[in-house]
Amino acid sequence: MKHLTVLILGLLLIPSGAQALTFLGGDQPVVDTPIADDVVASGGSVTISAPVDSLTVAGGMVTVDAPVAGDIIAAGGTLIINGDVGGKVLAAGGEIELNGNATNALITGGTVRIGEDAVIERDAFISAGQVTNAGSVLGNLTVSGETFNNTGTAGNVTFEEEEPESPFPGLFSVLAAIGFLILGLLLIRVFPGPFAAVVWQVEKSPVVLTVLGFVAIIVSAIILLIVAVTIIGLPLALVGGLLFIVALMLSSLFVAYALGDVIASRAGWRPGNAWIFVLGFVILQVLIFIPVLGTIVQVIAVSLGYGGLLYALRGVSPLRASGGAA
Repeated sequence: MKHLTVLILGLLLIPSGAQALTFLGGDQPVVDTPIADDVVASGGSVTISAPVDSLTVAGGMVTVDAPVAGDIIAAGGTLIINGDVGGKVLAAGGEIELNGNATNALITGGTVRIGEDAVIERDAFISAGQVTNAGSVLGNLTVSGETFNNTGTAGNVTFEEEEPESPFPGLFSVLAAIGFLILGLLLIRVFPGPFAAVVWQVEKSPVVLTVLGFVAIIVSAIILLIVAVTIIGLPLALVGGLLFIVALMLSSLFVAYALGDVIASRAGWRPGNAWIFVLGFVILQVLIFIPVLGTIVQVIAVSLGYGGLLYALRGVSPLRASGGAA
């Protein structure tokens, strides 16, 4: 997907300056006292009302009302950033408002608005259905979307108009989905133990692994770029990059099985392992094919699956899901 590609490219631009982390979770985590640390938060509604060093956050509703000294990396349904950001803003969501200052902005979503008081000191790249700029972008403002309302200012404006996305997936998307469905069934059949270990991790700590997986994808990409700079490390980076891509491609398959297992368990249905996977896979694909929302779902699924895969590599654990993946 175009929006997912934009997001991944943005991840490669993020420096690895974090030295410590403070994790926050729960249904409605709130930061109401200053934290001199890099904060990783997730929940249904996340509110940041006191200064933090940097912020990596995922949630249904994310509100940032205080300054962030470093970068903000955010994913969610609704993102409202009112505080000033010392670094860059990288965000993906359904509805996003940037009302504070930032160095750079890379944003993808359904509706994106840069508020009147916002100042982007360098460049802003926005990919969304509806884009509004009422603020000031001192460098380049690049917009890709269906509609663009520019009442603010920018050093240079580039607008690429997109046709509204079709609610129906294309032939290539359908064929790719069928291919991944078959691949998942083969993995369950041929590698039941390793597959089960990853699914168990995904079901055990979905929220934590989503955030950790999201951060791990960023760190992995940065490490590969650093290694690839040297001639000696280039072959290693190519092999590592291939494994990284394969891991990202497989990540959502583990999440699909976990989703199917949870639904089947709550419905009191006890089908075979293959049918559990098919159930979860179909539901996940339907969500992914929904415009805008699908981008968010895909980012979450890949992050969660990648985090589960990394945790499973620490040691094979038995699958405690109701159906098992044997």
